Amino acid sequence: MKKIRYHLMLIIGLFLATALTGCFCDRVEVRPKTLPNATLGTPYYAKIEVFGGHAIRHDFYYDIQPEKSGLELSPRGLGTKYVSYNDLEVKGTPKVAGTITIELSGGTYGTNTCPGKHYDRVYTIKVEE
Repeated sequence: MKKIRYHLMLIIGLFLATALTGCFCDRVEVRPKTLPNATLGTPYYAKIEVFGGHAIRHDFYYDIQPEKSGLELSPRGLGTKYVSYNDLEVKGTPKVAGTITIELSGGTYGTNTCPGKHYDRVYTIKVEE
């Protein structure tokens, strides 16, 4: 009887430890909240970082409007074996005045105790002449 009680307490303890650890999972956060404005014809550079998990390459999506704005978004280290989808770069030379919109979304890997998370962010860059 003591052996059964011991195993039951062990199972309950492991269950509680796993459940409570899952409650402390980080939220995914995309920083900064806004990107700096740009000047038409002047090189532009901004850094975007994804915190709270390891970003998944296959779940990464972005869209820049207008399409021929002159700006591009890419993960740091693109073209090498050390690509990081947690560290993104917006760079280029703006070719259109007005507003450039960057829509970005993706997900992170989960762990044994924390599920993967989804993130979305829309940036608006004002291009002045």
